[in-house]
Amino acid sequence: MVKNLSQLKKTLKKGTCFEITAHCRPEYVGQKRKVTVANTQGFYSIVPEEPGCKVTLANNGKGSVLWWSNAPFWEFENGICSIYCNDKEHTEKFLVMSFRITGQEVA
Repeated sequence: MVKNLSQLKKTLKKGTCFEITAHCRPEYVGQKRKVTVANTQGFYSIVPEEPGCKVTLANNGKGSVLWWSNAPFWEFENGICSIYCNDKEHTEKFLVMSFRITGQEVA
């Protein structure tokens, strides 16, 4: 179980799958994603079951990007990783996305 940003950065590698549990755009809640690229800046993810989805097609096929930001913007609780656009107030008003890592895709 991921307990901090350092662990999350080590866990989210190419092929890691996760499910969005909350999002600032409600239509993304429940979406299953797969990491295509992860580096020191952030990570890109696609919706593997939807090759024509705008998320999958974003950034020349790398998918949607989420920048890491700094540790105070993150919260880790009961297997849920959440990032906020406020480093002090972790409320629904400032939520960007919450997700649960579901595993690593076998290559």
